[in-house]
Amino acid sequence: MPDARVFTTTDGTKFTLPVNMLTVKRVRELCGVDVLDIFGASGQLSGYINDNVKLVEVICAVVRPQLKELDWSDEEFFGRCKGDALARATDLLCDEVTDFFPEPRKGLVKQALAKVRAAMTEMERRQVEAAQRAIDALDCESVLAAHGNTASTLPESSESSRGRSRSESSRSWRKAGSTKTGRRRQTS
Repeated sequence: MPDARVFTTTDGTKFTLPVNMLTVKRVRELCGVDVLDIFGASGQLSGYINDNVKLVEVICAVVRPQLKELDWSDEEFFGRCKGDALARATDLLCDEVTDFFPEPRKGLVKQALAKVRAAMTEMERRQVEAAQRAIDALDCESVLAAHGNTASTLPESSESSRGRSRSESSRSWRKAGSTKTGRRRQTS
């Protein structure tokens, strides 16, 4: 069973997302966001959660000491934090922020997080259904027929170039039995 407090980048490197006062300070300095304001009135962190690039910036700031130990640049981390790794890191960050708070606030944040996750799951389900309907509605025969019709007009377009004189550069390659590739033509 995977460690509940770890996320793994696409290359298999494991990271933890400790949220403590030093982390809060580092994220504020590097990203200008209060990582503890996950559901707060300012909506700072919620704006980051909806923007994957900003979200990875926050996660990168949280794991900065681990990146230094690995001698990784931000670019290396960004390149390895996508897809399932990013989804897991996001969930873990939310859980770690929640666990930062003392009770009873922790319980309230957990309730809010559960509601947000349920809403996000429902939104993703609807998006998948809409995408599936759009895929099912695709009429590939019409697309192919449309491309077939444009291909049939290509010879007509070559008609429009008839009667034009060739430029000097396009005539020169035909001299002395040469070809455009630089090879000499066989002359009988």
